Amino acid sequence: MLEPNFSESQLQQAVNSAFIRLIYEERGEWAFANVPSLFDEFVLGWDSAFYFPWLPHPALEEHEGCNFFIQYKLSCELTTRGAGQWEDWKESYLRFKIPHSTKGSDGRHQDDYHQWERLKELADKNYPTFYATNSTLSKEYLKEISNNGSLLCKTPFLDVRDIAQLHKYVTFTQSSDFFFLHSEIEKSPKADINVIFERLREARKTSMSESNRLLYGSLKELAVSDESWQVDLRQISDLLSSESDAGEVLLVRSLLSNFVRRHIGAQLYWYPGRG
Repeated sequence: MLEPNFSESQLQQAVNSAFIRLIYEERGEWAFANVPSLFDEFVLGWDSAFYFPWLPHPALEEHEGCNFFIQYKLSCELTTRGAGQWEDWKESYLRFKIPHSTKGSDGRHQDDYHQWERLKELADKNYPTFYATNSTLSKEYLKEISNNGSLLCKTPFLDVRDIAQLHKYVTFTQSSDFFFLHSEIEKSPKADINVIFERLREARKTSMSESNRLLYGSLKELAVSDESWQVDLRQISDLLSSESDAGEVLLVRSLLSNFVRRHIGAQLYWYPGRG
């Protein structure tokens, strides 16, 4: 098994910087990458997160006001026929492990899926939640593609929202356009940055009326255990079901903005589409 000559932190720093660069090129804005401490990461589940105000997902106060999440994983390359998943690829492949290895009370190593469970909670609420990994083992090549602006195009992203089952390993090759997830095989598309930002661009072009409904749906899911949220949302629901002109759409957006500010402590923005 061949290991990369750079750390997970190096990959994280490079990809976060590439995201910041791309957002600036796309929108002329400087994005901020939230990076929690190791202690907080255990609670949150993610390594880095952003708040993109044009997404239809409200900022999550308990996740540092973010709505886009990344967990970084280092992949190693397996090159021999005796490798665990060789028969699935029949060629050299890259692999990362989803659970952490921890020592149990008996001193034996065991798989800990706590981080996965936290990520899946976000994904099940339809928040953009990704594993990001390396497609190279060379730090020099990582630096090269970072410098020339192609790093995000060459970074494989696995959308947690696409994963249905619990798995231990994720495998892929540099040329494959999908991942295999093991133990029971599940096939999932490999989402490169073009796929990710196409989804973000589509979200940005959503009409205000439709984004009102998407936002209301997300808030309703979060309000299950909070009576005060439910009361306020019921008032918005009555208007949402009857909005018929631009004035009513703007009124619902204003009420949603006030709700988010009051209950979550974040500011809600809507950007009119261009053209």
